[in-house]
Amino acid sequence: MRIGLRLIVALLSVLVIFSFIVMMTGCNDSSATATAEAANNRCEHEIKGESCPFCHPELIVEEGFCGAHGFPEALCAQCRPAIKVAFRAQNDWCNEHKLPESQCVNCDPDLATNIQPGVHGGSIPSEHGHSDDTVCVHTIESAQCPFCDPSLVDSEGFCNGHGVPEALCVKCRPFMQAAFQVKGDWCSEHNTPETQCEICSP
Repeated sequence: MRIGLRLIVALLSVLVIFSFIVMMTGCNDSSATATAEAANNRCEHEIKGESCPFCHPELIVEEGFCGAHGFPEALCAQCRPAIKVAFRAQNDWCNEHKLPESQCVNCDPDLATNIQPGVHGGSIPSEHGHSDDTVCVHTIESAQCPFCDPSLVDSEGFCNGHGVPEALCVKCRPFMQAAFQVKGDWCSEHNTPETQCEICSP
């Protein structure tokens, strides 16, 4: 009787161990498959192929200009940290300042002449700057200004993450800060529009 009981316990132990091994092997296979799929979606610049401005130059024109940093939005390493990998893959990298060499204002101060505070998403300026007729009275691109074009508030929907209309969300759209400041709607203490400051107006 004791021998039979011991045999049953031993068989159960082997079954448990075998099941664990099978489960772990399956997890490893799934992980390896996911890793392989992610690698296959990456381009030669080591980022997602569909969002790579080097593989798809049309993105540079479509996504406009980042006036805050002075570079096309699709290439702006400060707004889009994921693009840094692509610059490093092309040996365009400043190790000292952790930016692409081609965007390092510390190494090349002349690059700062491209900075246009408040301009975001508009047409990419020429080497000699942009025409002021693309900027509205709120100091941002006219096409992006929800104060000049209130229809943008409805058409661009609601930002659930921050509880305000997407077109007016300064957390998602930092360039809107300039427009709010021009309107006198700014809480300097909390660095947000007065009308969106939950600390001042809970």
